Amino acid sequence: MTASGPLHATERMSLFLAAVGLTRDRAREAATLPVVKLIEGLAVRDPFTPGGLYFGPVLDERSLTRHPFWPDAAPQGLKIPMIIGNTRDEARAFVARTNPDPFAMGWDEVAGRIAPEMRVDIDPDHVVAEYRKLYPDYSPSEVFFAAITAGRSWRGAVIEAEERARAGAPAWVFQLDLPSTVEGGRLRAMHTADIPLVFDNLAARGSPVAPSAAAQSVADAMSEAFIALAKTGNPNCEALPAWTPYDLTRRATMVFDAETRLVDDPRGAERRLFAKVPYIQPGT
Repeated sequence: MTASGPLHATERMSLFLAAVGLTRDRAREAATLPVVKLIEGLAVRDPFTPGGLYFGPVLDERSLTRHPFWPDAAPQGLKIPMIIGNTRDEARAFVARTNPDPFAMGWDEVAGRIAPEMRVDIDPDHVVAEYRKLYPDYSPSEVFFAAITAGRSWRGAVIEAEERARAGAPAWVFQLDLPSTVEGGRLRAMHTADIPLVFDNLAARGSPVAPSAAAQSVADAMSEAFIALAKTGNPNCEALPAWTPYDLTRRATMVFDAETRLVDDPRGAERRLFAKVPYIQPGT
């Protein structure tokens, strides 16, 4: 949604070069280093956002002269047909293995644990209270995962879809609900679960979704839709229900699951909860 600024990018690259034993005047030599050495450099802590060094596009005034989706959708991309999607449980993959175990947290821990993970400045106690009203059957860990997904991982996709719609070049929007099979399924529709479905390679090594009749049905629908977009500029095809482009009234979203269906504004209450808070893509 947004690019890294040039000053942050320069500082990050300086840290990376130092980690791999190079100086700025020898930066080009990084292209000759073995992969193992490059990975060592990626482990350096990012000075601006939690985790390892962020690598992404840079607002360098040469290759990139404006942010892609801020303050609006970049005009040069508006003529390009676009699918925008998210996995419903995106953030589970990022934090499932952190300590203490997020699957074992109690209600008294949730607000404190979601505060740094949402990556937006909103009262975490208010967020927990709202989620408990929206989903009274959710456990503490389910509220935790849902809130950090909506606050951190879903926002960019929502904003991109909204800005395309405002510009009169709406995208086709999807949400993947089909759960992954990683770790016994506890990560649900996690980050990257859509990849083997879109490319119809469920049996590939490392696929987070194991082959099954339901998964193959979703793979057939998603892959045919993406092929149709590439061929015709429109993802509608015989493999799925009629797919309406996203607008700010209906917010039509294709929900890919064992029963794929078009839904208006899924998780709308969660979207509205976080829409009041300014958002910049983490790392940028």
